[in-house]
Amino acid sequence: MNNDLKNIDIKKAVAAVIADDPDAKQIAESLALSLKQAQDGLVHAVEIPAVVRTRQKTGLSQNKFAKALRISPATLKSWEQGKRNPSGSAVALLSILDKHPDLIFEI
Repeated sequence: MNNDLKNIDIKKAVAAVIADDPDAKQIAESLALSLKQAQDGLVHAVEIPAVVRTRQKTGLSQNKFAKALRISPATLKSWEQGKRNPSGSAVALLSILDKHPDLIFEI
């Protein structure tokens, strides 16, 4: 097991997530549980949706990425959770940003 994971202060990690995205307060308990399980070696592979990978390449939070795309954070979250799919033009923009994440700052 990665020693960095063992050394994570779960309360501080959860607080940092909530500070970045106040909406995450509703998942604070499950996030803390997941981090504890990961520390204990109970890790499951999860496929990360393409829109999440693209956002992560830009280094932006959900709120900042949504603002840059001029969409609501709720729309972005629904894309990232697989509840909805981006439209054709949004798919094209996300595809470009996936290849050139620095362009997010030009939009």
